[in-house]
Amino acid sequence: MAPESLRKLVEDIAKENEYENPNITINPISTGGANYSSELFTITVSKSGKEDLHLFAKVIIINETIRSQMPAAIFNVERLIYVELLKKYEDIEIAHDVPLTRRLVVPKYYGCNPKIFEESIVLEDLSKKGYTTYDRFKPINWEYAAGAVESLAKFHALSIAYSEENPEEFKAFVEKTDFQKEMFVGMLHQMYEQRIQTTLSVTAEKHKEKLQKYLETHVNIEAIMNISQSSQRRVLCHGDYRPSNLMHKYNEDGTIHVIPVDFQTIQCDSPLYDLIYFIFTGSDEKFRREHFQDLTDHYYQELSNALRSLKLNPDVIYPKTAFELELKEYLPYGLFVAIIGLPIITVDVDNAPSMQGDGGFEVFSMAKTGSLYPERMNGVINDYFRWGIIE
Repeated sequence: MAPESLRKLVEDIAKENEYENPNITINPISTGGANYSSELFTITVSKSGKEDLHLFAKVIIINETIRSQMPAAIFNVERLIYVELLKKYEDIEIAHDVPLTRRLVVPKYYGCNPKIFEESIVLEDLSKKGYTTYDRFKPINWEYAAGAVESLAKFHALSIAYSEENPEEFKAFVEKTDFQKEMFVGMLHQMYEQRIQTTLSVTAEKHKEKLQKYLETHVNIEAIMNISQSSQRRVLCHGDYRPSNLMHKYNEDGTIHVIPVDFQTIQCDSPLYDLIYFIFTGSDEKFRREHFQDLTDHYYQELSNALRSLKLNPDVIYPKTAFELELKEYLPYGLFVAIIGLPIITVDVDNAPSMQGDGGFEVFSMAKTGSLYPERMNGVINDYFRWGIIE
């Protein structure tokens, strides 16, 4: 059942859009364990003589224990993204006459309720336009991955344009989200050691000893943070760019168009933060063996195209040599992402953690791993031995 606060918000949105005394239908939807912090709803606003208004709502369901471990500002981040940042990005595209087919596409924002314990946001329902989420239990394929990094490249290019054209304004916006990284570091300290034990429990015996030694010396939270600080080109990253936070649909030519959603984890980092995160949360060993280099090349080409659309020279702004150097430096982050993320990404629906109960962040490290986890995790470990990163 939808909270009364959500119904009130939808009524206000209906009035703003000139739907007087409409019929409002609100239905809950399940993400099959892909969403832990919110309840999701589809909404139809109907009025005789007018086209139905199809909406999507996300209502925060985080308990008091977890809230006490998070800065209050986190619940305002997504509103800031839609009201300030994405509007700024649209203005930049218009100013540079970027063709509609080359622009970043995001859901239309309708409104939000910032009141504590009622936090909610209402957007357009992209499913009515044929968009859907990817099955989190299936590894990504080339068509999907290509579409996803094309949208990611546009998102990053707009951040670069913003920082170049309005550096002080950009800096001020970054400062509004700076707390995100500190919060995530705190979360990681709580769960990383447990995650390492989970990883080692499924690691093939031939790799276990060398992996453990590598993790002790190269893949710790401080080392990962140091990588991000050394980036030549820092951008506003999505922060959680994985298939569960993307909507996609097939185009007539067989290509896939991808729309990013769920912007509440945005933070300033290297473009590689999002790219590596996407690859290691969404792909399996077979995909990376066949497409890793092609996908990183495709991302850089799309980033270059997007920068040129914004009248920026990629060879000056972010040369390919700098990108390739950062890619090499960021590879340990892929293993880190897999260690932290794969237990949750592959969790069986019945064992998915909930942020509604009494526990804190430990609910994520206590969740039982799914049947896909050993294969996906060992696939990542195999990559690092094959690439010669772990010897």
